[in-house]
Amino acid sequence: MSKKTALPSQAIEEIDSSSFPEDWTWPMAPQAVDLYDKYSDTSSILRLADSQWVVFNKGAPSTIHFADGNRGLLQRKLVLLTQSRAAPSTLRRFAATLVHHWDDLVRILGTSPHQLREAWRRHATKLQQADAFKAVLKLACQAQVGHWSPQHGALVASLDTLANAHMRRRVQAVESRQNLIDAAHQAEIVQCLDRAAEMDNLSQIQMEGAVTLALMFQHGMRSVQVLCLNVEHIQYFTDNSGDSTCIVSFHAAKQRKRDAWEIARQVKPEWVPLIKRLHASATEHGRRRLFTTSTPELLWYRVRSLFHCFGMELKCSALALRHSAAQALADAGHSRHSIQSFLGHAMDATARFYIKASLHQADLINTALGASKLYESILSIADRTFVSLEQMQAASEDGQIGAVVGERLVAGVGLCASGQSACVYNPVTSCYGCRKFLPARNRAAHLEAIAGMREQVTAFIRMGLPEGNLSYRQLTAALSGAQQALAAIDRLEELPA
Repeated sequence: MSKKTALPSQAIEEIDSSSFPEDWTWPMAPQAVDLYDKYSDTSSILRLADSQWVVFNKGAPSTIHFADGNRGLLQRKLVLLTQSRAAPSTLRRFAATLVHHWDDLVRILGTSPHQLREAWRRHATKLQQADAFKAVLKLACQAQVGHWSPQHGALVASLDTLANAHMRRRVQAVESRQNLIDAAHQAEIVQCLDRAAEMDNLSQIQMEGAVTLALMFQHGMRSVQVLCLNVEHIQYFTDNSGDSTCIVSFHAAKQRKRDAWEIARQVKPEWVPLIKRLHASATEHGRRRLFTTSTPELLWYRVRSLFHCFGMELKCSALALRHSAAQALADAGHSRHSIQSFLGHAMDATARFYIKASLHQADLINTALGASKLYESILSIADRTFVSLEQMQAASEDGQIGAVVGERLVAGVGLCASGQSACVYNPVTSCYGCRKFLPARNRAAHLEAIAGMREQVTAFIRMGLPEGNLSYRQLTAALSGAQQALAAIDRLEELPA
């Protein structure tokens, strides 16, 4: 006879049967499973007979201690029966939940079906508990153990796992624009990366921090995607102008194995030297992985160390970098498909939330049209050096800025110092105000850009978008910049030759 789980008298009143889950005839479980951790490129073999497991999770070993005797055997059996194909982090979390909340699970399993909802409300109070308990209940129904049978499957399926509330909180955080990095700190990040790219004496830690920050800031990469980069994921090409181009490929994280795919992104030219140095270091030391660490915590420590190197303080998280990058695309007017592709998501549901978060006060429409007298200048474009027609014609095709704005093909407004292909933002509407933008001394081109942007705003109004579209604010800045470019050109033409 197995050791029974001691339960309070109140819990015993809920139990429909005198037997305990440890006495039920559960299905046969696998004797062992092989678990692979992508972070550390390490496998763990978990055996049913072992009283404790060492799971490599997110680059670090984690030990799970099960109960003694038949209770611990059942705990391990339930993990292997329900989580044998799960990711290491999911399996470790599930196993730890069973061990730490075993008495609550026993109460729920022992509860009669007609009292299940009340027992669920009392004992499945957290997301991880509810998720684990529901998986075990489903198994009990399918296996027809104890007093559970397939006819109770619909009841179990209807139990709230608290996942909806968790998802609502995440959506609300996106829609309310929480945890976004403000423009001032983004400028500090760019300054930090530009300075790091010009240095040849960065330490290994600082170099890894710089590459991490560049990839997360420009492409919204997750920690696991950065840590799993191998040397063969970095490719270099030379374009027609002779400039070196760096392409980084990485896997789409958090996807089922059969749905996983590779994503390729071009690194900003100014930051390519950072990638080259780290790639050369890994090759020189015979590393397959690009980074020397395998844990997200140590990876982020490297980013903070880079900031400290320049006497600066990092004021954001890795997740904030990803959210901010996606939100910037939505604010620039990108489509759901474009944002979905950028994030590496299989569906566009999350992209819709970022687009919804772009919406703001409708009274900015007039401001976006360039008609508001209250709008203050945010650019000092008149102080810049204008590009001549000859310089425009001599520049590479990638450096020349052109795009469809509204219903107009706008070209000839200026040059991009980085190259249009290396920028994730919409050309023309995102160029005015960018420090990489070199405006052309071409009055007609700026007038065409202004007309196209006004057409965009008019289209927004016709679509009846709800209040709060941040694209209006971007157009405000762009329109002001174009108008100031015109004013500066007029002043230059008034000067004596």
